[in-house]
Amino acid sequence: MTTHQTLVLGDDGSISADLAWLWINCHEWPGWRLEVVTAEATTDFRLDSDRIQLHPWQPTNPRRPFTESRIKEVESLTCEMDPRLALSRATDLLVVGRRGPGLAKAMHLGSTAEWLMAHPPAPMLIARHGRRTFTAVVCADGSAHAAAAARSLAAMPWISSVAITVVAIDDGTVDVEQAITDVTGLFAAADTQVRRRTAQGEPTHELLVILEDEHPDLVVLGTRGLTGIHRMRVGSTAGVITHAVESSVLLACDETVADPGSVG
Repeated sequence: MTTHQTLVLGDDGSISADLAWLWINCHEWPGWRLEVVTAEATTDFRLDSDRIQLHPWQPTNPRRPFTESRIKEVESLTCEMDPRLALSRATDLLVVGRRGPGLAKAMHLGSTAEWLMAHPPAPMLIARHGRRTFTAVVCADGSAHAAAAARSLAAMPWISSVAITVVAIDDGTVDVEQAITDVTGLFAAADTQVRRRTAQGEPTHELLVILEDEHPDLVVLGTRGLTGIHRMRVGSTAGVITHAVESSVLLACDETVADPGSVG
């Protein structure tokens, strides 16, 4: 039996979700299946994953993929559940908009996307625009999280058309040459252009300077997978970059080394 990779769109009917939908359709996904997940916010805050029951439904105006996306299989799913929990499950790529209506925003936490990005349940793309990805900056810091994010990008079916810049910042704790070499190697089979760029100083500041100069379509970052009260913290490199840039952002963490006490 053929196993198809799965792409999930978090759909709350907002303009941000529309941008995420456009982002998906600007890329080609041969052999992938798409799940469009719509969750109704609830006041029941019990974090019981067994209660998340997504079921098929027929929206009034279902999302229909563009022919160019090459997506053949689409399933609309819904549930009465906090959207953050409904989207907290394993998949090959989760795509969400930057902001939208929902429970997290009502609680002054910003958005479902902000809550999820502290500990992505899967490789997660936060769409800031509806354009195709032609350029990407991949941030390398020698961590397993950065490698997980780079592997996620390398697995995209449209990776061969992306010009990649791998960036490492020398802050005295990172072997930048090794970090760049490790990440660059992940794209060896992608048949794509990869160049290197380094800087010295405070990582978040230097990354922002480089991103301002590069203006990539996509920024790829590892995040440390904060849990519990730690995910409420603001100011991590991934968090600051995601808030500051106009690019779409791909985040991932390596669950085998996720550290609830770190703030990276």
